[in-house]
Amino acid sequence: MDVRLPATLFSSIFLFVLLNVSHVESARRLTSGGAFHWYNGLFVFGDSFADTGNFPKSNLSEVTRQWYKPYGISHGFLGDPTGRFSNSYVQSDFIAKILGRSQAPQTFRDTKGSYSDHFGVNFAVGGAGVFEVPRKAPTQAMQIDSFKKMVDAGDIIRKWQLEQSVALVAVSGNDYARVAKMSNDTEILVFIGNVTDEMAKGVQRLQKLGVTKILVNTLHPLGCTPWQARPSNYTKCMGRGNMAAELHNGDLEQKLNATNSNSSVYLLDLSKAFTNIIDPSDPHDVPEVAKKFKEKLKPCCKSFDPNGYCGQVDEDGGDQYSVCSDPEDHFFWDDVHPTHAGWEAVMKQLEQGLKDFLHITY
Repeated sequence: MDVRLPATLFSSIFLFVLLNVSHVESARRLTSGGAFHWYNGLFVFGDSFADTGNFPKSNLSEVTRQWYKPYGISHGFLGDPTGRFSNSYVQSDFIAKILGRSQAPQTFRDTKGSYSDHFGVNFAVGGAGVFEVPRKAPTQAMQIDSFKKMVDAGDIIRKWQLEQSVALVAVSGNDYARVAKMSNDTEILVFIGNVTDEMAKGVQRLQKLGVTKILVNTLHPLGCTPWQARPSNYTKCMGRGNMAAELHNGDLEQKLNATNSNSSVYLLDLSKAFTNIIDPSDPHDVPEVAKKFKEKLKPCCKSFDPNGYCGQVDEDGGDQYSVCSDPEDHFFWDDVHPTHAGWEAVMKQLEQGLKDFLHITY
């Protein structure tokens, strides 16, 4: 039977499909294997744990190393660096996968060109903090300012997307670099309170702008990064950094609980997920998730100079770093960032709780 639609009706249907294509794509990917909850967008804020290429590429340096080899040498990028601080994917990519996407949404930097992904935007920038840091990366508040401008403009981020949307706030401790210069505990405690205050304010701003579900990272054990473990030849963690992280996490949880009684905010416990792998409480009862890693504190990519960085070269272009033969054996990629396998192991631990919070079943 040949059914011909009036031209006006056909145009209306076509326009509806066009405007909702990313919405449909997200839902379709979540339908296989069971029920799903429909989310219209993922919006990412924070630093290098979530950045997928926002920091502009320029000449090789410590702050631009993510755009140069050996970054991005593994998995789906054909060995080409993508601006991620890893050998492949980072945390925001794994969050996106749980939402049914193949990887994190396009970067804010990409929206200034030909922008095609209307599922969401990644505003995270490597080196950022809630306060201004030496790299001059946009702070959490500045990133949310950019988000607000896009919401108000309504061309890339449409307001209907916010009705069922998810935000990731990945603040990973760049602000605490200045703690090393603080001489007394009172000063440190006050500064921790200032950091968590700003994080809580950022969450409230996102809620007021209309984001319905917000994921907030706890701070991982800072004293267990290769940067801190190198003096011990990667055999033990440094307690002072872990203590600061614990104080931060307790204060952050208290403040978010006090301002969010409607269960729209979920703490992603990176502290526990990292610790289960790199510093389990009982060394004689190692969790299954940790057993795959032969090296838990030693990075895959290690600079020759203790003050150098992964990817560093000398004046003649000679490598000033070494790369392990199998990144899958290492939890850490460089001096502070997990490998793809590391992030996969962390997010595997957090996945079920995250799905329960987002009402995703598949």
